[in-house]
Amino acid sequence: MRNTDEIDACAYLFLEEIGEPSDNELRLKIVEATSGGAPGPVDDEPNEALREMLRTASRIEHGLGCRIFELYWPSYVAYSVRNESYCSADAYEEFDGRLFVRYARSRYLDFLVNATFANSSYPGPFVHYGIFCLNHIIDVVSVDSPTMTMSLRS
Repeated sequence: MRNTDEIDACAYLFLEEIGEPSDNELRLKIVEATSGGAPGPVDDEPNEALREMLRTASRIEHGLGCRIFELYWPSYVAYSVRNESYCSADAYEEFDGRLFVRYARSRYLDFLVNATFANSSYPGPFVHYGIFCLNHIIDVVSVDSPTMTMSLRS
């Protein structure tokens, strides 16, 4: 069992925080989200088809009892954050996992080979990790595996 199986077990994720505690360290705060209550009043919606869809819809939100994941890499080669609205599945890419993935092949790794002089000799063998959140896709390439802590929203 991978230590990230808890993340993969979530229905949805949101990126809550991203930062560098010190130079070239990376810390992510990822929160679990679940289907919540109704999206709000829908009777004022003039579009009848949309009004019907909204009547059966529910919010996706982070609430009480949801998990909070803090991921930390002591170093990285590169990282990026993409707006998920502009991302789509790519059959070229190969990865293991569902919401927290480890790539065997990716466009991002191909880019880094061309954009940097990082390789398996320096800084050493590195791995491309991906975190698929609602609204954001986070890519991290590092020689280090992340450490993860988990807590619950109370």
